[in-house]
Amino acid sequence: MDASSKLLGGLLITLATVSCITGNKNNAGRKNLLKDCPVVGQYVQVGDNKVLSCDQKLLTDTIRLPLSFFTEDMEIVKLDGRDTALVTQCGVSLSDNYILIHSGYPPTAFKLFDRKGNYLTDVGAVGQGPGEYNFVYDAQIDEKNDRIYLMPWQTENLFVYNLKGETLAPIPLGIRCPKAMFKVDPEKGTLTVATLPFPKTPALVWVQDLAGNHIQEVGPGHLEVPWTFNNEILCNLNMPNVFDVNLLCVEPTRPDSLYHYDIENNRLRPTFTFNHSKTDPIPWHGFNEWPNHFVGQFSGPPVVQQNEHGTIATPGETVHYIVDKNTCKGAYFKIYNDYFGDQEIEWPSGIFSNGYYIRNMEPGNLLTEIETLLKKSDLSSDMRKKLTDIQNMIDENDNNYLMIYPLKR
Repeated sequence: MDASSKLLGGLLITLATVSCITGNKNNAGRKNLLKDCPVVGQYVQVGDNKVLSCDQKLLTDTIRLPLSFFTEDMEIVKLDGRDTALVTQCGVSLSDNYILIHSGYPPTAFKLFDRKGNYLTDVGAVGQGPGEYNFVYDAQIDEKNDRIYLMPWQTENLFVYNLKGETLAPIPLGIRCPKAMFKVDPEKGTLTVATLPFPKTPALVWVQDLAGNHIQEVGPGHLEVPWTFNNEILCNLNMPNVFDVNLLCVEPTRPDSLYHYDIENNRLRPTFTFNHSKTDPIPWHGFNEWPNHFVGQFSGPPVVQQNEHGTIATPGETVHYIVDKNTCKGAYFKIYNDYFGDQEIEWPSGIFSNGYYIRNMEPGNLLTEIETLLKKSDLSSDMRKKLTDIQNMIDENDNNYLMIYPLKR
């Protein structure tokens, strides 16, 4: 394999062209985007909290937004091609100087790279021994303190490693977490955790020190969920100093809100909710928050299939919506990647996490996407050249490529 790891230069693109449709192709050239969409919600007072409440009945338009509307630029990183560095298409965590490639399936060790794609080390190992793991729910790089943190499923400890990948003493959580997301504050030496609150779980979210001592916590209350691993806890952390919490409940579904954890006052504060037109049953749904918008999705009745292990339910047709925080104007929406041949982006409301949209692509799959895009008749000459230049740099025997898009703050 090609062992070189290059930062593919010259691929920073800033395109201002946007298109907006309202269910009519004749409107595809409009550029006012959400400005021309109707008001779809309002801020309501809930206690001492202002909550943006969106009403599905008011969503009438569908708009197409370019990725550049939300992101700064595009960076492509070619990962080191040595055999020890090979990865699969799985999750990625970033810091200023490091890339952490998550474990895929079947589980493999997390791998640490520098930001130019050079392989540095494996982080811990897969297994059942001390510091070993199988399935990991969340991860963070802490450059300041020379640390990597991994949150396994079903754990009472946050696993800790140094940037050489060596196992260090874990951080006790004091609560068994079926699924949990977290944020370490390197300056304060504190850890904030949100866990899926099964029955009898004493806290939904809390702050502790790195020795395991709880400083404060918020109990689950009415947010407690049934004992099933089909539900999720999501903290997307797309804005500085905001610890957002979203319980994605599919078994059963229920009306809910997106929350901020107000650490100073130790409170969960609702910030966004969505009023569905049909509530019997409430659709599968989820929320996310970006600096200037709330976004979410909901789906039609789940499709239930039987297999040898039992039944599997998957969402029906899913639609995504966006609401401007300032104007409360909104619409159903799609995002196309104007950095990459106007490719349609799947699951647009969920693409950003920790301030980035990241694609971790195997070279063969990336080449296939480029070949498909090059068949489009409406590509500009500049975009066709750019895609061709990327295509010519890729070999099917390379390691993966990362496409990194920082969210505008």
